[in-house]
Amino acid sequence: MNPLELDRSRRVELACFAALAALAGVQWASLVAPAPVGRVIVAVLLATGAGALLASISRLEPRRLRWALAGFATFAVIVAGMVVVGLPARMLLPAHWDELGHELGRTLNGVGDVPIPYSGADHWTRLVILLAAPLLAGLAAFAAFWPTHRRVAGRIVALVLLVGLYLVAVAWATPSQQLAGGALLLVLICAWLFLPGISATRRTAAALAVGAAALVALPAAAALDTGRGLLDYRDWGLFSANGHSFSWDQTYGPLDWPQNGTQLLQVSSEHTHYWKATNLNTFDGTRWVRSSVAGGQPALGEPLKYHPKSVPPRPDPDYIDRINIVDRGLNSEWAIGAGTILSLRGASARPTTDAVWEMNHQLNPGTSYTALIYDPQPSAVVMRSAGTTYPSGAATYTSFSVADGSGGKRAIHAPLWSSAGPPALGAKLHGTPYAGMYATARRVTAQAGEPFQAVNRINLYLRRNFAYRQHVPVHRYPLPAFLSHDRAGYCQQFSGAMALMLRMLGIPSRVATGFAPGGRDPERNNFLVDDTDAHDWVEVFFPSIGWVTFDPTPGAAPAATQLDDNNLGVTKSPTPAVKSSGPAFPDSPSSPLALHKGATGGSHGPTTTGSGPNLWIPLAVAAGILAVGMIAAYGWRRWRRSRLDPDRLAAAELAELDRALRRLGAPLPPGATLLRAEDQLDRFAGPDAARYAVQLREERYGPERPDPPGVPERRALRRALRKATGGRSLWRVLRAIPPGGPRPVSPRTGRAAAAAESTR
Repeated sequence: MNPLELDRSRRVELACFAALAALAGVQWASLVAPAPVGRVIVAVLLATGAGALLASISRLEPRRLRWALAGFATFAVIVAGMVVVGLPARMLLPAHWDELGHELGRTLNGVGDVPIPYSGADHWTRLVILLAAPLLAGLAAFAAFWPTHRRVAGRIVALVLLVGLYLVAVAWATPSQQLAGGALLLVLICAWLFLPGISATRRTAAALAVGAAALVALPAAAALDTGRGLLDYRDWGLFSANGHSFSWDQTYGPLDWPQNGTQLLQVSSEHTHYWKATNLNTFDGTRWVRSSVAGGQPALGEPLKYHPKSVPPRPDPDYIDRINIVDRGLNSEWAIGAGTILSLRGASARPTTDAVWEMNHQLNPGTSYTALIYDPQPSAVVMRSAGTTYPSGAATYTSFSVADGSGGKRAIHAPLWSSAGPPALGAKLHGTPYAGMYATARRVTAQAGEPFQAVNRINLYLRRNFAYRQHVPVHRYPLPAFLSHDRAGYCQQFSGAMALMLRMLGIPSRVATGFAPGGRDPERNNFLVDDTDAHDWVEVFFPSIGWVTFDPTPGAAPAATQLDDNNLGVTKSPTPAVKSSGPAFPDSPSSPLALHKGATGGSHGPTTTGSGPNLWIPLAVAAGILAVGMIAAYGWRRWRRSRLDPDRLAAAELAELDRALRRLGAPLPPGATLLRAEDQLDRFAGPDAARYAVQLREERYGPERPDPPGVPERRALRRALRKATGGRSLWRVLRAIPPGGPRPVSPRTGRAAAAAESTR
């Protein structure tokens, strides 16, 4: 084959690679919405360019320089492709490697559970999915065009990588109508395998043969396509767990858990609510935690003029709602509800003293139940007129603990807000880390004439003057540091600070934990709640009303919420609109219920893998494809060995032994024969190694012409060589003595070696 013909064959090979990689990349890009097809195509073209470079340096000497250039080109094109598909270039700088590793580790833990095509708000989930395309395209280019003469195995590995990328995307997304894509894939696989080696005069006939095969396969595939997979891999217990578990106590540390959009709940409700898991009733001096409430919670509502002998009224029917919940991927010891759960049907649970319901058996995916809930959503006018005639149980929710100067804790029991205003706690908090926090609360609410005004002013102060940030430093006293130093945090800091400042002012409050409302399912008019909606908020008690939700977290976080523009409460419309700020009322432009675009809940990270499609499944598919490719390569090598003429086979066997000994530091002299190789192997690795050369010589020249050495003999030779080098040369021995037999040599080399062997 002359150089011109070799160049033409290599150009054909590059074109086939580009087409196959583009098809696989475009299919993979469809896993996100909108699909960045153009960016993926550019990454594929970069990989093809790297392949062209690798092909051009295949004969560059010395060998170490060739491999160094190949490795650098592959690494550079993979990195460039990742930047093209969306990886921030600053992440490549050493100063950002910690951040990059953190984000990748956080996102990879659970990326297989996200709904496909992914259209969620988490940038890193989208990016991690896309990064696989330039990574595998670059590795495939290296395998296909690596600078060595042994390219059959590399071409098969490249084919496995690209076809695996395509098939995993199809299996992950489970799309319909893939017949056309499958036919195109068949054509490109055949082109990659055979087109570069087919002469120009036979390419038309070969193309017609492949087209005919595709036409025959299409009707058969259509007949087998029932719209349902032959194997439901998504429900394999081997690759999935029961669901995600959450720890709700506040910790205030940096977020390090996946926020991938994994669906957890499906809620059917006419109105929008925050979906509560539990209450954090106690501030222990550092953080808000779950604890039992002695004597139970305050009544749901009280008359405007409280009388000790009055019977608490029935809940306002305007604030009662019935919700149906289907668990899609959550493990929980608490029944998920909203506001105060009045009753449950379909779930085995028991109410606690603060009206959250504890499951008798853990809530698991697949469970469905109905809850009757009381979730007041009053207007500003109603909350202003609620007064300060609190029931006796409300005093429990104005107590908290602080650290004293001796390193212990001091219990503070703040009197309830009265007609005289908030209690004076300056002397009790003096000298504690929370003195400045109390001073801030009094300063912000200095002009507030009643509890609602104080609640609203603190809510607006936090929303307007502090930033949303997930990566926050760790402090000994997190909430005072949040207010005075960091001035940034996520929902744990915002809700924890607001609830504590309200207790300092004598206003009953607590932190509620669970999930933001989520997004609407346009087909079923349900709320779809995922792991990005995990959230903390504040509940404030108002006489004659009950516990009312307030959310001080700014609107710059992942959780999805819905708002109402018509009043202060959450919308009563069956199809609420998604907005970013709350309605206005007289003394503020935004509502204390200004339900933000969302904020996630810190340490509420899932502790187990979800039950949806798992990342191990596509990896297992890719591993299976790779195994099939390796078996095919082994069979191909054995078949080619059986087709060699005796001269070329003898030369290949001798060249293989020479190469092995040269790499292990005991090269054969020029013109050595099989007899000389036998002596060298005996001295270097012992009689077990020499026996292999004896078998080769007897098979070639012996009178009985026994069978050539097989798999056991080659394995024994490798063991002897490894033993001779102290077991440190496994990779070099495997490269020199591969499982499939020796690599063929050219006819001229074979005849010369045979002539030299005949003169032994």
